[in-house]
Amino acid sequence: MRVLLVGQLVIAALVVLVLAVWPGPAVAYSAMVGALIAIVPNWYLANRLTRRGPGATPDQALRGIYTGELLKIAFTIALFVIAIRLLDVAFLIVVASYLAMVVVNWAALLFIDLGEAPRVSSAGSSS
Repeated sequence: MRVLLVGQLVIAALVVLVLAVWPGPAVAYSAMVGALIAIVPNWYLANRLTRRGPGATPDQALRGIYTGELLKIAFTIALFVIAIRLLDVAFLIVVASYLAMVVVNWAALLFIDLGEAPRVSSAGSSS
């Protein structure tokens, strides 16, 4: 997940740099805000999901995933409201750059192995 977040940051930085040159800094600022609205909640969810210890039951793990995703959605909505109400941004640019980061997530599914991680065998077991 951290690779995906770094990829999002790199793509967002490239887009913001290009937009800073053309059409200008105001558009680049709005694009940066939209990208951060996507990246920050993703970082929160990734951090939350990687904190869970190996002793969690399946019910606890699933509850944690659902709770984390719900909090991520609430966090995203709150960031959109804050950005639109308090920052001087272009709404369509913010939404477009947010959606661009969502597309990066979807595209990453083509390249990231989501298979089960290999299990570490216990020291005393023999196969």
